[in-house]
Amino acid sequence: MSDSDQQYYERVRALLEDSYLAADARGDVFGASGCGAKNAAHWEARRRAIADAFDRDGTWLDVECANGLLMETLAAWVAEKGYRIEPYGLDLSERIAATARRRLPRWADRIWTGNVMEFEPPIRFDYVTALADAVPEHRVADMIARLAARFLEPGGRLVLSCYTPGAFLVNRAGDPTSAPDLLRAAGFEPAGDTQARDAKSGMIKAWVAWTDVAGQN
Repeated sequence: MSDSDQQYYERVRALLEDSYLAADARGDVFGASGCGAKNAAHWEARRRAIADAFDRDGTWLDVECANGLLMETLAAWVAEKGYRIEPYGLDLSERIAATARRRLPRWADRIWTGNVMEFEPPIRFDYVTALADAVPEHRVADMIARLAARFLEPGGRLVLSCYTPGAFLVNRAGDPTSAPDLLRAAGFEPAGDTQARDAKSGMIKAWVAWTDVAGQN
């Protein structure tokens, strides 16, 4: 790992730990998840779109799981579609992962700490969800390839999310990127994508794309 990459992860860890743990201390489950949602309905409006990528039973790893709120709610949303998923979590910060273990004791032994570019999963998964900003911009394609090759079962589905696209994901030409763009840039053809938009402004709050990696890894 380069010094610049290491600095990125250390900076992200320090920033998120302060913010997420402060939110957890005041009982703000949404803030401790990394989302500025005001309530459960607001959270669902911003994150339920991810459930569109799930169309069968299976195991699922949430990369950068924070306090585990997505693990908890996505499993319920997918169950409403008639599918059962078994959630697992991975977070860069041990302190943040500890909040997930406290919140979700039934899943405590399946919430791990590690850097997604170095962590070796003890099992493979049918689904992996990841955020584009889990790694530095120049490592996004490497992350996608690593998840496909080392985290997913054959035929598994990689689900990539960009929250508020364009706010932080801008390519070298200065143009906003999207979750489908990032998958294609890594050599993976999207099997589908969806967006969550603000009800008032129409602004994209999350762009989710997924790819099935059979034969590609």
